[in-house]
Amino acid sequence: MTEEITLRPATLADAKVLAQLWVATFPDKFGPVLGKKAEPVLCDWLRLSERHLQTTTVAEIEGGVIGFIVLETPAAPRADDGRWLWHALQLNNGIFGALRGMLLMLLIDTDHQLNEDEAYIEMLGVDPAWRGQGVARYLIAHTEAIACQQGLSQLSLAVVSDNVPAIHLYEKMGFAINTERRSRLLKWITGHPGYYEMVKNCQ
Repeated sequence: MTEEITLRPATLADAKVLAQLWVATFPDKFGPVLGKKAEPVLCDWLRLSERHLQTTTVAEIEGGVIGFIVLETPAAPRADDGRWLWHALQLNNGIFGALRGMLLMLLIDTDHQLNEDEAYIEMLGVDPAWRGQGVARYLIAHTEAIACQQGLSQLSLAVVSDNVPAIHLYEKMGFAINTERRSRLLKWITGHPGYYEMVKNCQ
């Protein structure tokens, strides 16, 4: 099935479907944090923040987007997420809703500090209808190739510690748990007890 997948850089036209995939992939994060209007908030955020689209690769089959991966590298545009999230929240939830959303997002943000020889998988998601068919593997292999092309020595990611299927997938692809971080705030907001930081050395 993977031979049918086309990978390409995300464009502004993908903002709506990416927002839908973000919510489908992380309902326990974006729902509690951004509220009932999570999809329009994320759609506006993507349209405003060029950085997210510039670091996103989408997977397509027959012209339909079925998955995405966001890769941060030393060569990628620097994060400008905060101010654009604030604008997107204000547009959809008003000033008080924006304050609430920003506060909750700050409380659960992993705030990964990128090393100069590292590529970081910021987000990975696959349409629920296409899970278990190799799409995530294909996207991860693509990011590993990018990391090697840029001469980086390490590929890393964060995954909530109770997402067993995702952890098993990453381990099969050569990632190993480097650090475990527990957070009472994360558990209170999303229900997850913490997250693992996983790493893989680039060949």
